[in-house]
Amino acid sequence: MTKYDPEIERCRICGSYNIYQFHKSDNGNKIYKCGNCKIQFMNPQYTDWHLSNYYSTYIRDESNIEEQLIQSHSYCLSLIEKCLPTKGKLLDLGSGNGYLIKLAKGRGWNPTGHEIDCNSASVLRKKTGINILCGEIFNLNIEEEFDAVSMLHVLEHLKRPEKYLKKISGVLKKNGILFITLPNIQSRSSLFKLFLEKAKLKTKNVAAYYDTDHHLWYYSPFSIRYFLEKQGFQIIRMYSGDNIKLSRSKLVNLIDEKIFSKIFWHSSMGVIARKLKV
Repeated sequence: MTKYDPEIERCRICGSYNIYQFHKSDNGNKIYKCGNCKIQFMNPQYTDWHLSNYYSTYIRDESNIEEQLIQSHSYCLSLIEKCLPTKGKLLDLGSGNGYLIKLAKGRGWNPTGHEIDCNSASVLRKKTGINILCGEIFNLNIEEEFDAVSMLHVLEHLKRPEKYLKKISGVLKKNGILFITLPNIQSRSSLFKLFLEKAKLKTKNVAAYYDTDHHLWYYSPFSIRYFLEKQGFQIIRMYSGDNIKLSRSKLVNLIDEKIFSKIFWHSSMGVIARKLKV
């Protein structure tokens, strides 16, 4: 079994052939960038076999931060709930230890979870008593429609993000909500480290912030907006870090995104989007 797929020849987000090597990590993984949509991605990427082995042993003990996780997942749900008139069906992709779906059920949602690894899905199903789908989501026959879909630090792990977004659009009701959190490759910290590495002033742990052992795609505020709008979603809010105040005026949030998103300080960001296409 091989570790890497053949190299990607065209951008999977926008279809452009204008891709080029942008950086390289200490472990030899090459980072490419699309000259059109500005997305960055590992190229070549890991094979399904390698990723399956990696995630089958990807066990995280989160007991020491359980209270923090409960608070953060409750906050995520509150953001989704502010955008919908009623609580309905929620699909959580990459459910992990199940914090979000358990909280959602307690708040009156009808949740469904998801894990790519079927063994992990089985364990989570027994643990929560909630239906957990398993496998690549774009290969599953999902007949029901959902009012909301959540992806908390999942999108950066996927080999075929465009197929996931197409599937998500297909199972979301019109005007349904998509909530995403993900790393921001244009954070202050990442840009500073990149500058030092390009100037040969930092020669150890080069590109470690890309997390190429399991992250395959590297988004910025510009590229995630481009991607979602291309897939038929309207951005409601985009925010830096862990918090956003939806009670603020649209003008303040617009200024925050259009101006401060250019100099995003935090290493993570969140996006709340609404499905427009039927």
